[in-house]
Amino acid sequence: MFLRWRIFLMILVLSFAAVGYAQLPQAASCTSFPGSLKVTVSGTVSDSTGARITSATVHLMCGNQVQQARTDGQGHFTLTVPEGSYRLQVEAAGFAAYTKDLTASAHSPTADVALTVQNAANTVTVQAEAGYVANDSTLATKTDTPLLETPQSISVITRDEIDAQAPQSLNEALRYAPGLVAESEGNSSSFWSGSSLQLRGFTPAVYQDGLTDDASGNTLLDTYFYQRIEVLEGPSSVLYGQGNPAGIVNVESKRPMASAFHEVQLGFGTYGRYEGNFDFSGPLLSPHLLYRLTGVGFTEGSQTWFIHPKRLAIAPALTWVPDAKTSLTFLTNYTYNPEVGAYAPIPALGSGLPNPNGKIAVGFFPGDPNFNETKQSFLQVGDAFTRSFDHDLRIEQNLRFTGNRDYAKMIWPEGFEADNATLDRYTFIRHVSFNSILSDQRVVKTLQTGKIRQTFLAGANYTHYKEGWNWGSGDVAPINVFHPVYYLPIATPEISGSESTLVNQTGIYFQDQAALGRLRLSFAGRQDWLSYNDTSNGTVTKQDADKFTVRTGAVYLIGRGLAPYFSYATSFQPDIGLTAAGTTLPPTTGKQYEGGVKYQPEHANMLITADVYDLAQQNVGTTDPTNPNFTIPIGEIRSRGFEVQGHSSLAHRVSIVTSYAYTDSKYSRSNTTGVALNGTTESTQGKYQYGVPLNLASFWADYNLPSAFLHGLGVSAGSRFVGGSWGDNVNSFKVPGATLFDGALHYDFSSDSGPLHGARLQINASNIGNRTYVASCYATDGCYYGAKLTVYGTMRYRW
Repeated sequence: MFLRWRIFLMILVLSFAAVGYAQLPQAASCTSFPGSLKVTVSGTVSDSTGARITSATVHLMCGNQVQQARTDGQGHFTLTVPEGSYRLQVEAAGFAAYTKDLTASAHSPTADVALTVQNAANTVTVQAEAGYVANDSTLATKTDTPLLETPQSISVITRDEIDAQAPQSLNEALRYAPGLVAESEGNSSSFWSGSSLQLRGFTPAVYQDGLTDDASGNTLLDTYFYQRIEVLEGPSSVLYGQGNPAGIVNVESKRPMASAFHEVQLGFGTYGRYEGNFDFSGPLLSPHLLYRLTGVGFTEGSQTWFIHPKRLAIAPALTWVPDAKTSLTFLTNYTYNPEVGAYAPIPALGSGLPNPNGKIAVGFFPGDPNFNETKQSFLQVGDAFTRSFDHDLRIEQNLRFTGNRDYAKMIWPEGFEADNATLDRYTFIRHVSFNSILSDQRVVKTLQTGKIRQTFLAGANYTHYKEGWNWGSGDVAPINVFHPVYYLPIATPEISGSESTLVNQTGIYFQDQAALGRLRLSFAGRQDWLSYNDTSNGTVTKQDADKFTVRTGAVYLIGRGLAPYFSYATSFQPDIGLTAAGTTLPPTTGKQYEGGVKYQPEHANMLITADVYDLAQQNVGTTDPTNPNFTIPIGEIRSRGFEVQGHSSLAHRVSIVTSYAYTDSKYSRSNTTGVALNGTTESTQGKYQYGVPLNLASFWADYNLPSAFLHGLGVSAGSRFVGGSWGDNVNSFKVPGATLFDGALHYDFSSDSGPLHGARLQINASNIGNRTYVASCYATDGCYYGAKLTVYGTMRYRW
């Protein structure tokens, strides 16, 4: 105990004072021997399926003596009390309270608890997974379908994994996601966010709570607001509408909880990062009204010179549960980013390729601090509604409004002059306003017909986007990348261009999931109608498109946790362009065949997925060879590969996530050309896509030490391999691969019986070897350095 106090008090100078105690219920009569030997009472809390429940509140009571604990990421709890008889009480959001009497002694068995849903007719969303392992997801089917029974590759990054890795952006949170290149634009990825992601050779759409939005808005949602991240691989238009064939990355927001929860956190790290967060939740005046209030604030420097990102954000949420069958949640978020981060690339010569003048500094900034502003803010207001009826009928709705404002003053590089040292540049300013209204309404009906159990889904969604741009550009003096001179007088260019875009999309969809014995079958179809209207500097472009997309799949539950599957899915995305005849282009389409096997043993908290796929994007717009100012839809990009991923949380001490992906992505049909490194013009036909590694692999493990003296101490270690990729679309030079190492050390005071209970100290480091590497290039004048060594520490207190 004395050692723990000393450790904590040393940190407390930089942290905060412990805050009040919760009001706890009184126990029935019992027997406790305060002077006797202290013993440990431990166990797990799970639901009826065996899935572990995190953040459950555990009380061990004897008269006026009350000990409290909260289950950790693996659903495990530990309490230290004198020998005696006690009453154990366990509570978790959405579940009926559990109470039993037990005897605490040196030979007591573990106190494992299984909770039941509070009302069987109620639809309860409980944001809890068993450590690193999620059992189900609504992303692929919009119904509560177990991952084992879903005929598509899905990866879920739980809140426990997010906490262990302490990512500071969406891209960092996806570093260990299978088959996904999370930081294709290196240290600038946190600025470009969703557009820096690559999945199966394409850029996936980023969603929040099942609704898409503008990439410059939602993808800058702070990671502290995440409950978990879901990655759905492959075409997903059948339930979500327009999109490329990569798939979907969905961020699930934190929701109000039925049990009281309070958390404050301080953070500090490399480049002068300082952060303060809070997260409060529980009943508000009544058990039928729940709240959650989450806030974030940080300031930091950057690997890139003169870049200092900052953020202030708050996310209030309110849930109304008038009865056991109805739930209405209001979700809001306001985020203000006074400065976003590094954004510009650097030339390949001197970074990814040799330059006789030397190496470009990792922190080189191609702009100027006198002309560098990147402000962004957005407001989100929405709701999530669920109403259950008799006879297994349920209606659901998601609705969100987003308003986003973006202002920037930037200097963009153009390319080297003949000396390969002087970089030409230009100034650029922009004012962007973006508004969207998104809605999705669904009806779910479950029906038993003989031996066949069917789940029917029918829905409609509406998407409205309105975006306005005003921009201007001007001249600025070039800069020597090896001997840069900054703080130049730079004139702000006048606004010289404008563009407004209005998009409306309506889609109706249906899905039938059938279960017959061990066989699981599914079929879904969707019809979309889209209207696009763009006015750029007085030129009007209009396009109306409609498309029907499908998905079908099958899973067979062999037994012992094995489930082979197969699926076929299609997608579409409007191609805004004109042919020489003045007609609009047909939508770009995608189709994928995927087969694989999933393994989830009955008595181990583990899920392993292996898959192979053949994915093609067709009708890609390419330059018309006879009319270069127009486009023809003949292009095709084909991506083939296989992937293996595993998530496991063994007992309550070890959690592992590992993956490998092989991606072969080429321009299988193309009439476009590109300029090679030697200056020649070459065809892209048959060439690999730039920036897409052939091989990706990762491994992350977290281990909590079992020693009584070091109880609460844990260590994490991870390694990421990003294979080599081509640096341009004609494959004239290659970017070498890189192997990076990450790690963490954490100490949890949950077993402490005093005011330290609820405290946790953690320190994370990424790229521990401080390796200098190039993340990717897209041309000879466009490369991105990867992030160097970063260290981030957190001090958290929960009660």
